[in-house]
Amino acid sequence: MKKLLILMIFVLGNFTLNAQVARVKLAKDTSENPVFVINDQIIAGSSILKSIPEEYFSEMKVFEDKTIGSKMLFVDQQNPGIVTLEIQKEFEAKSQSEINKFFGLDSETDLYVNGYLVEDKDLRLYASSIAKVEVLKKDYLRLKTAVLNISLN
Repeated sequence: MKKLLILMIFVLGNFTLNAQVARVKLAKDTSENPVFVINDQIIAGSSILKSIPEEYFSEMKVFEDKTIGSKMLFVDQQNPGIVTLEIQKEFEAKSQSEINKFFGLDSETDLYVNGYLVEDKDLRLYASSIAKVEVLKKDYLRLKTAVLNISLN
């Protein structure tokens, strides 16, 4: 009887503690590839290199220390750099406001690509490069509003 009473106290105490802890989902940086910027207008992932024939490429520049934005979403974030491409081809790309509306957010919601804030609202995203989209809710510490973090492949 004494063991049953101790077990009940332990179980109820565990339920009480877990009921009070808010589970905060921590986003993690999993990007290892650089971000590709096509014709200074479109953001894409490294999969763009496999999907376009070589004859369309006219120029490629690699910037190892450059990022899309100055604000980072993750504390332990590694910067894989940016590759700019000049390509003689049209692409189907989504605007930032189209992506925000699709996920039920305000059209002016901040958009992060691989953990970096996209500060230029005119940049569009190459839809085929999107690997994962996370809607991160505001937490009043790090994020003042909900944001989208898009991982590129």
